Amino acid sequence: MFSFPNVIRVCRKPISLVAIIAVFVVTSAFAVAVDSKKYDVELVVTQGKKSVETDAVITFDESSFTVLPDKKNFADAAKTFAYTDIKTADQSYSKKPMLSGGGAVATAILLGVFVVPFLFMKKKKHWLTVQTEKEFAVIKLGDKNFRQVVAEMETHGVKVNDLKEVDK
Repeated sequence: MFSFPNVIRVCRKPISLVAIIAVFVVTSAFAVAVDSKKYDVELVVTQGKKSVETDAVITFDESSFTVLPDKKNFADAAKTFAYTDIKTADQSYSKKPMLSGGGAVATAILLGVFVVPFLFMKKKKHWLTVQTEKEFAVIKLGDKNFRQVVAEMETHGVKVNDLKEVDK
């Protein structure tokens, strides 16, 4: 059985005792250390007259969050927003058919009736738009992390509006 008095009895030399205590201190410091939270997202950046989605990482700190593109050629598109400066934050989603266009027709011909249910299924893409007085960012969230990103924003005092699809 492990207990501190047993450790002292086994380690009669002070150097051994100091080494064991140092190991406990160092490992507990790593276990307690809180790192900033990071999530993989895509940032919409302008490239000429087009908008391009590029892989990025959103990092949440105590007073701000940063969206940093992975690619070097989009490094100037990195944005940092202080939570107190955010005027609006909107979460929305868009729907896209799972199979569309020529791919759907080719699949339907090859697989026949079995593909029909997939023609009516739609895939959601989740978006977060953040605006301050002078800046904005359009961020495409992942299917698995959109709830965590919104929760992080709200944890830091930012009200995220959920924009729902309006029935016509």
